[in-house]
Amino acid sequence: MSKVTRTLTILSVALAVAGCRTGKPIPQAPQAVQTQRMESGRAAAGASLRFSAVVEADSKVPISFRIPGYVIALQQTQGEDGRMRDIAEGDRVRKGTALVRIRSAEYEDRVRQASSQAAATEALLTKAKLDFDRATILFASQSLTKPDFDSAQAQYDATQGQLRAARAQTSEAEIALRDTSVVAPFDGDIVKKAVEPGSFVGSGLPAFVVARTDVVKIVVGVPDTAVQSIRLGQPVDVTVDAFRDRTFQAHVSRIASAADSMTRNFEVEVAIPNPDQALKVGMVGSLQLASGAAAAPPACFRVPLSAIVKAGEGYGVYVVSGGSGAPVAKLRPVEIGPVVGTDISVAAGLSSGDEVITSGGSLLKDGQRVEVVK
Repeated sequence: MSKVTRTLTILSVALAVAGCRTGKPIPQAPQAVQTQRMESGRAAAGASLRFSAVVEADSKVPISFRIPGYVIALQQTQGEDGRMRDIAEGDRVRKGTALVRIRSAEYEDRVRQASSQAAATEALLTKAKLDFDRATILFASQSLTKPDFDSAQAQYDATQGQLRAARAQTSEAEIALRDTSVVAPFDGDIVKKAVEPGSFVGSGLPAFVVARTDVVKIVVGVPDTAVQSIRLGQPVDVTVDAFRDRTFQAHVSRIASAADSMTRNFEVEVAIPNPDQALKVGMVGSLQLASGAAAAPPACFRVPLSAIVKAGEGYGVYVVSGGSGAPVAKLRPVEIGPVVGTDISVAAGLSSGDEVITSGGSLLKDGQRVEVVK
């Protein structure tokens, strides 16, 4: 390619780029949305929220050894066949029960060694005390020089320190010996077992996980439009798939002070008394949270919770407006009421016949073109 040809090619590309910059902007494709036409209705007084969630233990504690060693014995329990067996997942244990023991011979040796060292140091302290008392008498009668008196006192003080250190080592060895077995911190169920006789356990590695199930809980995510009507201690009805004919009485025990960064929902914890241990961890339950709201306005509209968006300091919805022919999304501030299932009451801001965008609203901007998908 000649120099002239190369120059003409570069000029052509530059002109094409300049033409692109001065051309009209590429029109943005309309956002696909789904809508719901508003029809007047009534929101029942004492509306409620209903969620499905998994039953969890009130608390779970991993039980670990502070020291390493070989497992020599597990707690025994009677099996269905009447024979004794090692405890396993699903068994219930009582507070203070020794669940597992590791070999203790080396730790017993450390206790004996530390005790012997402490005893020898006590004997040295007795001698140092006698020497110091004798030096004190001789120094008072000017029969002992000051350096010799100071040496006796220093020896006595040093031996006292050695005895304190020896006793501390003995106490540490005794604690290590007691730690060759781990006990259940409370009455609960074993939900995980990670040791067997003969296995080696390391320091800090969980041997068991014990769950407190006298009280169980269900944790659900509640949107900000509904969490404001939930109160601590509020009664809750819980049903579980495994007990369709039984309703469990519970109460709201915790409400998160901040929303989850991913879901933007607030965690609400419901505590369920479980004295008969009927509820098991992992069961699927359904709960109903009374909104605690007063009766809804005489006439209002219901929209899905997904349709509600933030609008300044309040809330709003997007409605489809025909405008000049091309449908666009228009932000409409609304006054919300109590939640009814997965819907929320709108007391003001909407009119009969409005097409409210029920999905995709969080991605829209006021005035953006939309395409209604049926």
